[in-house]
Amino acid sequence: MPTGSDVVSASVPDDRMFSVEVVAKILNVSRPYVVALADSGALGVVARTEGGKRRIPATAVDAYCVQQRSMSRNALAELAAISQQAGLYNPDTRGR
Repeated sequence: MPTGSDVVSASVPDDRMFSVEVVAKILNVSRPYVVALADSGALGVVARTEGGKRRIPATAVDAYCVQQRSMSRNALAELAAISQQAGLYNPDTRGR
């Protein structure tokens, strides 16, 4: 079963499709949350099987991971800047 590190770069052609359960494990979230993401369009075009089950492209999962990672980094940088301005964080004393 794929893990977060198994998701390939969006620059590599990939036609793999993941089930909601697999995507939930990759993203470390619940299945209902993946369904909500899929239904909102956050995971791109989601295919449906004849039985109505969702299939999510691997490239969409990778793109979502990259987007979330970028948002997290930006939020962390903003928090560090606010902390520095408030005198709560000094990057020169890290690890001491």
